[in-house]
Amino acid sequence: MPAKKDIPNALITAAMKLAADKSWHDVTLIDIAQAAGVTVADCYDHCRGKGDILRKFIHRIDRDVLADLDAEDFNEPGHDRLIAIVMARFDALAAYRPALRSILCARGDLGPADSLRAIKTHFGSMRWMLDAAGFRTGGLHGSLRIAAMTGIYARCFKLWLDDTSTDFGPTMALLDRELSKAATWDARVEKGLGKAHRLCGKISKKYHRFAAKKHGSSQQETTAQTPAQTSGSSATAP
Repeated sequence: MPAKKDIPNALITAAMKLAADKSWHDVTLIDIAQAAGVTVADCYDHCRGKGDILRKFIHRIDRDVLADLDAEDFNEPGHDRLIAIVMARFDALAAYRPALRSILCARGDLGPADSLRAIKTHFGSMRWMLDAAGFRTGGLHGSLRIAAMTGIYARCFKLWLDDTSTDFGPTMALLDRELSKAATWDARVEKGLGKAHRLCGKISKKYHRFAAKKHGSSQQETTAQTPAQTSGSSATAP
């Protein structure tokens, strides 16, 4: 019995090959389905459009990078781990550079809705890269880290696309510099958020003490008024 066709991956592979051969803007879903050897109905079942195929491609790259992580990598400093992970990502993307140039030239050929989904996908990828390097990505600080990492990756990606060196040395050097600068800002943000958190904690404690004191005073007033009200009620009873 022949193996079941992996349609999503077949569509991704076909789409990237077509993008490398001609303008991404001119690639249609029918082209992709035919190149993948599947019906248009099968294509419809597995993707919403070209933008969806690109998001699946990014997820595939994410998984390839994460699958290659070694347990020993987690013993390295976070800065070094992050450089290794991002460079591993560029290595995984290397075979697709012609296609990526075509896609970027057409700006992904995305409409507004797909553009928003693409941004969300890239933020998700950077979250995983940071998490894999041991950085916390939760809360406001984590969100700022993800946004900064997305910007750094975009600058390095632009250089990497035309980096003709065998080891992508210029790209790695830029990444190292950008991450070093970001680390300084990250420390300042962490310090600032820590101060803000402590200040909010103090304000909250003062508020709760004030509320408790006011509540206690109200109870004492109510207790003091109750006997007088009871006495007045007895005197007027028939």
